[in-house]
Amino acid sequence: MDKELVKQYAERHPEIRELFERHQALERELDELVRKAYLTAEEEVRKKQIQKEKLALKDRIYELIKREGG
Repeated sequence: MDKELVKQYAERHPEIRELFERHQALERELDELVRKAYLTAEEEVRKKQIQKEKLALKDRIYELIKREGG
């Protein structure tokens, strides 16, 4: 994700800002899971959920940017 591009749009568009902030929060949560030496079954499931949600958010963000002419 081109974070600088997204940040530029996030400054002007509240919906993009909210999606980007959620994406960043998921990124931090995923980083915490990845740092662990061992993941429980629940943590593995959560990791996959996070990855799917991050991808969906990224797609939505770029869809909105494209609609705005970016």
